[in-house]
Amino acid sequence: MKTRGKTLAQEAIFQCRIYFIFSAVAFHCLYLNVAFSQEIGSYRTIASGNFGNIGIWQVYDGAIWSPATLKPSQINDIYIDRTHLLTLTGNEEVKSLFINADAGAAQKLNLNGNNLDIYGTLQAFDGAAPGIPAGTNASLDWIGNSLSSTITFKGGSRVIIPDGTWSAQSTNSRYAVIFDPGSGIELITQRAFKALQFTIRSGIVNQKINTTSIPNACSTFSFNTNNSFGSNEYGDFIIETGAKLISECSSDILFRSGTASTPRSAALFDLQAGGELILEGSSPQIEAANIQLDGKVTYRKNSGTQNFLSKSYASSTLPQNFHDLEIQGSQNVNLPATLSLTGNISQIGSGAFNLSNTELHIIGSTDQTVSGFAMNVNDLIVNKPAGTAFFEQNLIVRNKLSMDAGEINFQGNNLILNTLGSGGLEYNGGQWRNLGLFTYQNTPTSLTALNATFPFYDLYQGGIRKVQMLGTSAGGNLTIQFTEYKGADFNPSFNDLDSTPILYRLFSYFQFSGLASTSNPLELRISANNLIVDNPDDVRLVCTGYAAPGVHVPGTDTSELWAIRELTFDDLPGKNFTVGSFRTLTILPVTWLSLSAKLKDTARQITWSVAQEKDNEKFEIYSSTDPLMGWSKIGEVSSDGNSDVPVSYTFIDESLPRFIDSYYRIKQIDFSGKWSWSHVVRHENDFSKSTDRLSIFPNPHTNGKIRVSVPESFHSEKTQVLIYSTQGVLISSFSFNDIEFSERLEIMQPGVYLITFSNSDISVQMRWIKH
Repeated sequence: MKTRGKTLAQEAIFQCRIYFIFSAVAFHCLYLNVAFSQEIGSYRTIASGNFGNIGIWQVYDGAIWSPATLKPSQINDIYIDRTHLLTLTGNEEVKSLFINADAGAAQKLNLNGNNLDIYGTLQAFDGAAPGIPAGTNASLDWIGNSLSSTITFKGGSRVIIPDGTWSAQSTNSRYAVIFDPGSGIELITQRAFKALQFTIRSGIVNQKINTTSIPNACSTFSFNTNNSFGSNEYGDFIIETGAKLISECSSDILFRSGTASTPRSAALFDLQAGGELILEGSSPQIEAANIQLDGKVTYRKNSGTQNFLSKSYASSTLPQNFHDLEIQGSQNVNLPATLSLTGNISQIGSGAFNLSNTELHIIGSTDQTVSGFAMNVNDLIVNKPAGTAFFEQNLIVRNKLSMDAGEINFQGNNLILNTLGSGGLEYNGGQWRNLGLFTYQNTPTSLTALNATFPFYDLYQGGIRKVQMLGTSAGGNLTIQFTEYKGADFNPSFNDLDSTPILYRLFSYFQFSGLASTSNPLELRISANNLIVDNPDDVRLVCTGYAAPGVHVPGTDTSELWAIRELTFDDLPGKNFTVGSFRTLTILPVTWLSLSAKLKDTARQITWSVAQEKDNEKFEIYSSTDPLMGWSKIGEVSSDGNSDVPVSYTFIDESLPRFIDSYYRIKQIDFSGKWSWSHVVRHENDFSKSTDRLSIFPNPHTNGKIRVSVPESFHSEKTQVLIYSTQGVLISSFSFNDIEFSERLEIMQPGVYLITFSNSDISVQMRWIKH
């Protein structure tokens, strides 16, 4: 049937022309028009029986009904007439299904545990088939007979439940409904629909508002109310991966019983991963005891303000855990007091999420993205067991930011915290990556490890550069700018305020501003996480090319490796603070000109020169394979004494294997015991003969088996493995074998090792770290 319901009735009345004079004649004209509008090829029952029994069917040829010669198929509408029961003995398919809905119609369709595919509509009618459109009456087991009995809607985009041709009054309908038309196909329901279970397997189901009733009513999905299924919550609504439900409704999207005396919730609303729920009502409500939202929930009203998904029944769940959230169109959406998010949140269009009263929990274990808007949230809790939360615009936290675990990648955007002045930071774990500018408005006066630890991730060195401020501030709006550069300066050429020479400092640095002026003491800390440090006291807080104000505090924490400085709050502005390291006191009795190291035959030749000398006794030569791991004295050269002209010196180093990269510096000592250091030079070996790469993994290693990939230029059975400490001490040597290699390295003590693979033709060395 191509036209039924309200539109058809209006056309029929208009064609009779006399509806405004004789209503009875108008009804008669309507009945005749509708009754003869069945399609050619339609089937109707003439008796009860099995679907495949052609004896119970008549077929319409356009003029008369004649006995059927074949059972109905996908191209045929079927009518189940009054007093008849149609039973399936296997899976079947039809175009549209019309069922007699007279009062007391009793069971009309026994699916009998089978499936009926419908490619057209599902409708009810009164009178003899084809009858006139009607809603269903409160019938007993009208369609049955079990959860495994299913009606599946397939075919193209269309209305499947037309207005005025169905209702949810079949209180005992015992069957499940499946929507499975295929990707992108839209199925529209215009009337309430009741079953044991609904599943959207593919395509789009569009739940319309029924505008023919006053007040307008939702085309509700509801569930069997018979107490044989329990007296409380019952019925599942499932949206599978790739499927979508669009609801125009506010209240009554889903429930079991909507009566005022016995409002009962559905058992489950399950939006599975990859599914989507699009809400277009102003105040959408789902009445279900359990709501699982692992897909995307989209708000799309396009006018005014839209409230968040809620419930009104006492037995229903108020959803707080969502996966993906999206807003489309121009309406604003008010988010609830508490909301947990395991996926993405995005805005498309001019509408905005209102989070000004929301405590948002970002708790997903995979990457999550905040896109399309600058988030302005009341409270934010980040507790991610894995993955990264990406912010595509600035983040504003009005009250409290709790960092419990996980990473935020700001992608160069800014973080503004505590704009209300009543909250602040609570840091327990996690890190910030690519943060443009951090502003701590209304900074607390009492700064502690909990509210003043700022975890900036170091993009180039790896690890977290935690900035920690301990003291009593005068308030203000603290800003921290982390400027990152690759690498480090191994020859800073400046001393600390206590004359300690600074031998190393990171190029990256922090700048502080915005705090109210005060001379109150401050303990400023920056962590050296993921830097290789022998002793916690090796690291020191410095500035970029000059000493930091205040006094160095020796570090004792072997896990955090803090560089610590005692200074005042007024010392912060205008300085660039970073992590450096030191070893010894610096006095400069000589003027250094040059220092170099180059390979000579099978050893390294270290050459240095000074512009002048005075009361100079000797030079000590130190080498290292990693300046952060320490230095070893490898020899001495006596000084020529006093000189007003440049003097050059040479030393041959045979202490380290020729294939190991190394660093050198010279310590000058005068007769009074004073001494100074030269700058540091590096001798890098040329392994260009090895065209293949060698790799050991994992590196760094914590536990488990160790694997090695050896270049093809090596013959494994002729390869010798040598393991050195960073001071060049040979720890172990053996012929290469995969199993023995793993076993030997597994039992090594934590530390940094230099591993050389060599044969008669070539040798390759690499650094390996054992945690």
